[in-house]
Amino acid sequence: MSVKQNLFALSILLTGLYSCTQSKQDSSASNQAAADSTETSIKGCYLYTVNKDTFQLAITAVNKNDIEGSIIYNFSEKDDSKGTFNGHFDGKILKGDYTFQSEGSTSVREVIFKKTQTGFVEGTGEVKVVGNKAVFSKPESISYENGIAFTKSETCLP
Repeated sequence: MSVKQNLFALSILLTGLYSCTQSKQDSSASNQAAADSTETSIKGCYLYTVNKDTFQLAITAVNKNDIEGSIIYNFSEKDDSKGTFNGHFDGKILKGDYTFQSEGSTSVREVIFKKTQTGFVEGTGEVKVVGNKAVFSKPESISYENGIAFTKSETCLP
């Protein structure tokens, strides 16, 4: 190979390496932008009110796909329950554990929500108890048709 051919091959190799590096940086920036977008788009309070009952899903922390928050079920004629939520959001489904106090004891229940244009709808389905936790017995049969429809709100319950 002549010197010109070696320089030409070297320049193609360097251009290719630069392109790969730039592509990785662009991809990393794009992933970070998507994570930031998820945080700003879902963080906040979501409310549902019917008659004198008020329910709230509050998303207080988003770290990539890991979500933290709280859930409150204020019933007018029954005992209220409120507690923490820790879960995972894949862009469409928010799934995790709701740890709450009700009637003087601590319980853990698996909860699942489907993202909608205006908020989240809670999924419903058959539940079984495994250890000390209530979980969906048939996750493939979860329905969102009659679930509580939480709508994004500017205010949160105290």
